Amino acid sequence: MIDRAVEYAKSIVDGKQIAGKLVIKACQRFLDDLKRQQSDDFPFYYSQTYAQKVIKFVESLPQTNGDPLTLEPFEVFILANIYGWRQVDDDSLRFNRILLSEARKNGKSFLLAAIGVVSLLMEKQPARNRQVLFTANSSQQAHLAFDIMSDQLENLRRNSNYLRRRVKINKQRVTDKETGSFAVPLSTDTHSTDGYNPTLGVVDEYHQAKDDTILNALKSGMIQQDNGILAIISTAGFNLNSPFKSEWDYATDILNGKVNNDRYFAVMYCLDNKKELTNPDMWIKANPLMSNPKIAKTMREQIQNDLDVAMKQHNVNNVLVKNMNMFVQQNEASYISEQDWQHGLIDQAPDIDGKDVYIGADLSKSRDLTAISWLVPLEDGKFYADSHAFVSQYGGIVTKSKRDGIDYQAAAKRGECSISSLESGLIDYDSVFDFVMKFVGKHNLNVKFLVFDPYKWADLVNRFEEAGLPQLQLIQSYKNLSIPIGKFKEELIKGNVLHTSNKMLAYNVSNAILKYNFNGQALLDKTKKQNKIDCLAALMDAWAAGYDYFNQQTINQKLNDYYSSTAFLN
Repeated sequence: MIDRAVEYAKSIVDGKQIAGKLVIKACQRFLDDLKRQQSDDFPFYYSQTYAQKVIKFVESLPQTNGDPLTLEPFEVFILANIYGWRQVDDDSLRFNRILLSEARKNGKSFLLAAIGVVSLLMEKQPARNRQVLFTANSSQQAHLAFDIMSDQLENLRRNSNYLRRRVKINKQRVTDKETGSFAVPLSTDTHSTDGYNPTLGVVDEYHQAKDDTILNALKSGMIQQDNGILAIISTAGFNLNSPFKSEWDYATDILNGKVNNDRYFAVMYCLDNKKELTNPDMWIKANPLMSNPKIAKTMREQIQNDLDVAMKQHNVNNVLVKNMNMFVQQNEASYISEQDWQHGLIDQAPDIDGKDVYIGADLSKSRDLTAISWLVPLEDGKFYADSHAFVSQYGGIVTKSKRDGIDYQAAAKRGECSISSLESGLIDYDSVFDFVMKFVGKHNLNVKFLVFDPYKWADLVNRFEEAGLPQLQLIQSYKNLSIPIGKFKEELIKGNVLHTSNKMLAYNVSNAILKYNFNGQALLDKTKKQNKIDCLAALMDAWAAGYDYFNQQTINQKLNDYYSSTAFLN
């Protein structure tokens, strides 16, 4: 028997079908894992029998129009991975967490409903009292897949006396009377999940979630489930600081081999870059249903119409997010896009010991955020940039995290920020001074300038002067920063500004927009008061001084080399 999942994976990896890089990685991972089945460090096996049983059952589900159902190849691949992979010791599911992402109108709700039906009626572990929870940001969204599942089962009941006796359906609950199992739709109010112990917990359209509260609630409810699945299903969104973007990044690291997690299944259908937007042949990367020629014709016409309107309005972001499943900042005035920021991303920080450094400081009100950022000139005209924030916990760090849209406690664990330890919760400027001095001493850095805006710096200027660090006052104005701001983005895109995956700094970058004065000069700004750009503002201070100084030193060195060369002397 031909394994349709294996066939699909091979066609993607071999380039017989157009697919995005992340889908190719997911397919290659599947094929590689098939080869690992007999190894000692891989306690999982793939059962075509299990997979085919699920696929056959799902294809028996009636469509709303009454037509027979044939799953598309990508749907077969997803179901085969979820239900075909098993643990060697007890035949339970290999994957306990899945992430599925595709552009809208690609049958996501149907696939969710099918997974719900399988978990409710086909799974045998546990034998009784299985719970299927469909959660979403709103009750209406949670009902979408649940209602499709209800309709599928209702249609099956019409033709089966057995299922009429076994399954009970109402608007808020589907019950399997034979096993005491049930499925319910819930909005993402944490209290709505209290008391549940789901075997399948679904978070639909996770990009709408402001924090990871619902995910944590489902995880805690599933803690005793040996055969449970936490499923995250969503299109991309406009919020680059959302919990879904963090989940996406983690899944990307798994597919790229940076993180090892054999119990996490991820497949994300999206364009690889914005340039592909105007090439209809590439749209299948985000819209896997276009593998069906009949569906592709209709989808292509609809997407082209959306794109034509968006281009006339000079705003294609909606199309990129909803039709191409790409994360994009909502605001067209964003200073640096996520794609631009990725140009400078490196896996590991370079060796900066003994090098020159330009340090920028952005001191804020004692109840807010303070940042220290640094710029280290490297060889060949490149620079390494990084940052550290100091966070007030006045009013409570949990409240502040929710208001600002970033998990400061997680950032502190990653070493990207320090949370105030003062009883008052205010910024501890002693810790700012100590951090700079320890950082400089640890790496034996030659501080060229400590650049600061005079606002709130009075308490520290004398201490750094006594410590022997040269300081440079730089007022954050259009005149002083407009040219450096433009030059920074230019050098970043060229790959001359390097940085590691500092999520706090990336968060600041994604919040920044540009505002202009009557002379057309630019300055950093933000759309909302609670958005933070302090780390980037501090980096701009360091850049404003460091880039020009480094360039002038390079020019002087070249001149000196020329004047002392035989070419000049002769």
